[in-house]
Amino acid sequence: MMQPNQTGKAVVRGAIVKIILYGCLVAGSCLIIFIDDQWPLTEKVKFSEISYIEFTQEILLLFIAILFWKTGTRTHPNRSFALLMSGFPALALCREFDFLCPSIFKGCWEISALMVVLSFGYLVYRYKDNFICDAAEFIKRPEFGILLCGFLTVFVFSRLFGCRILWESVMAGSYMRCIKNIAEEGLELLGYLFIGIASVEYYLFKSRKNQ
Repeated sequence: MMQPNQTGKAVVRGAIVKIILYGCLVAGSCLIIFIDDQWPLTEKVKFSEISYIEFTQEILLLFIAILFWKTGTRTHPNRSFALLMSGFPALALCREFDFLCPSIFKGCWEISALMVVLSFGYLVYRYKDNFICDAAEFIKRPEFGILLCGFLTVFVFSRLFGCRILWESVMAGSYMRCIKNIAEEGLELLGYLFIGIASVEYYLFKSRKNQ
């Protein structure tokens, strides 16, 4: 059994590792933005739907969805909350691919999003036992605060900060869409990164709890 002093040292070491690791991830997101600026995938509009930033966002959403799904499958019978959390990034991922809809058929992403909602809604209903308790447990965890910061960054602040009218006012007659795009997409990337960190921490917590 570890002594209190040893336990404290282990906690501090773990915190330092997390600070370094997550700090590198945040710095890496800035590097991706720089790469997108220097070597854009399309010359038409910088930081458009076809960009390294967008692809990184989509990879993050897929990672978050899979990790919450794995968290749910490891916590039977209290799995409905984690499965529900897995459905949100899956839904956002459908929305991220809306630019492909015209090349397939109109309303493509809405149909895929509806399928995600129905599928995950069924799973949540099927495993609805103890949903409130599991949700309450998550809300009390530090991961909830991290996830909430990411959610508000992506779906509130980045949307308002990326309003065209704001940037037209800031840049007056020198408005450039690429500046607006980089501000909005950069914030979205940071927000998704926060949500990804929350999903990792929650997965580790649940894994330790079920050992």
